[in-house]
Formats: sequence, structure tokens, C-alpha cells
Amino acid sequence: MSSLRNYFVFLTFFFPFFLLLTLQTKSNFNSKFIEKACTIYTRPNWDFDFCIKLLNSDPKISSAPTPFDLAIAIIQAGNSHASETQDYINQKLSEGGTNPVVSSALSVCSKWYGGVLGAFVTALDDVQEKKFQSASDHVESANDYAMNCEEAFASRNVQDDGISKGDNLVMYFSLSAGVVINVLGETTPHTSF
Repeated sequence: MSSLRNYFVFLTFFFPFFLLLTLQTKSNFNSKFIEKACTIYTRPNWDFDFCIKLLNSDPKISSAPTPFDLAIAIIQAGNSHASETQDYINQKLSEGGTNPVVSSALSVCSKWYGGVLGAFVTALDDVQEKKFQSASDHVESANDYAMNCEEAFASRNVQDDGISKGDNLVMYFSLSAGVVINVLGETTPHTSF
């Protein structure tokens, strides 16, 4: 009878404590993944805090249990946001009525965003096949293509806040994914930072 009572005492008092501790440890583990992913020292205008907030705002990213899963989740989120930006660009193109300079920039960006999406899809395949150097190259290309879109507007002295926001998000997703992918390339898959 005493052992049964001890068992109930354990379940009632200690098990919830251990469960909470386990969940907190997992949360800290994911936070460290995301902090590492957002540690980009070589980019001007990089906002570490914005990156942390952006990645934590996506449940698939914030709950990724391994760097491998984190890389996949970031690439998928980047691809999703890039797709939304391309849809926005194509919508503006189809509406017409813009001046020829803006139409020209939109047309250039539409083509570059085809490249952004292709680069993200290829990077995702590369990560899943554990071709980490190729994946790293492809997420860097996604960023380059989005920055080429940004330049298409800047060189024509026009601006579109929706497209600039999309270009910025591609930068954060692609470069943070690149950090994680590079770590994966240095270690065996499914290990921690």
C-alpha cells in the first residue's frame, strides 16, 4: 500500500515538475537554434531581433527539434513568402495602368522571383538529400535574386513597399537558412549546434 501511495505522490507532485522542465529545456534548445540561425555578422542592415521575431512567429520553425528540421522549415517559410511576393508582383502587372518605368521593374521582378522560388525549391531538395553545399549555394541565390528585384526598382528611381518587404523577407529566410545549412555541412545531420 505504501508503494502505491508513493507512486501517486510522485505522479501528483513530481511528474508535472519534470514535464515542465522537459518542455522548458526543449524551448531553450529551439531558441538557441533560432539565435544561431539569426547570427549574421556580414550583412549591412541585418536586424538580429527582427530575425528572431520572424522565425519565432512561424510555429514550424519555432518547434523544429533539430537543425535539419529547422533548415527545412525556414526554407519552406521563405518559399511561401516568396510565392506571395511573386503573386503580388504578377497581380500588379496584370492590373496594368502603371507607368512604363514601373511596369518594366515589375516585369524584371517577376522573372527574378521565378528564380527565387526555384532556388528555394532546389535548396529544399538539396537539404533533404544532404547536399548541404549545394543547398547553401541555392539559398544564397534566392537572396541574390530578390536583391536583383530590389535593384530593378532602385535603378529606375521607383519604389513599391510591398515588393521591398518581400525582398527583405527573402533575405532573412534565405540567409538564416544558410547559417543552419552550413552548420549541417560541418556536422553530421540531426546533431545540435
